[in-house]
Amino acid sequence: MTKAQSYFSKSLEKGLKILSLFNRERPALSQTEIANITGLNMTSTYRYINTLVEMGYLEKDHSTKVIRPTIFCLAFCNNLMKATDHKRLIQTLVDAVHKKYNVTIDVALSVDNDMMRIYHREAADTLTYSLPDFTKNSLHNTALGKAYLSTIPQQELDERLAQLDLTAKTKKTITDRDTLKRQLLLAKVRRYAVTNEEYLPGLIAIGAPLYNPHSGKGIGAVSFDFSILQRSPEDLEMQYAPMVVELAEQISATIPLE
Repeated sequence: MTKAQSYFSKSLEKGLKILSLFNRERPALSQTEIANITGLNMTSTYRYINTLVEMGYLEKDHSTKVIRPTIFCLAFCNNLMKATDHKRLIQTLVDAVHKKYNVTIDVALSVDNDMMRIYHREAADTLTYSLPDFTKNSLHNTALGKAYLSTIPQQELDERLAQLDLTAKTKKTITDRDTLKRQLLLAKVRRYAVTNEEYLPGLIAIGAPLYNPHSGKGIGAVSFDFSILQRSPEDLEMQYAPMVVELAEQISATIPLE
């Protein structure tokens, strides 16, 4: 055990994981739902929820028992956002590319086996598809997820793939682990991944990984998203793949996360 691990607070980790469950698609949860998602028993879940309620970050409806973040939690998150320039720098980089090429761009970070979108710009006057802010079980069927997976070292990747639930979102979703692994190895060499109607019918996406510039560890991805009605997947890949890779490299330099 390293010195850093010996000072790691499991209680704080679990409390923060509970707060991270809430998003636009999941604005409120019951204690049972929180316990099921986190894998905590009901007694521990109640203790963590009660602590967060007492601290003012969560509130519980006494009649329905539904739990949701408070306005104080909103203020806390807003203050955190103001304390960092990372998102502002990301917005500046993405907005410049969006303005020049009018493409839909998503920037997302990896959270366990999900992708959490932190910034989105949508192409004007073009048929687009808006992914949710928190995309569950999406590592194998989105360009964002595949690009992130391509950063994982070989042995760890094998273990990760064995644990993934390769759910078919469309008829084109890759559900064979060997086929997926070959695609990820190719993405590692090319520095970008492509999905062709694997997450949503009609959606083509090209994604490049984001790295922590200090540790070199993959932390997320950026993607350009297109409608299949615009152009062929081959033409889109030829034109935009280098741009996605370049933007990912620029964004990576702005988010030194551990």
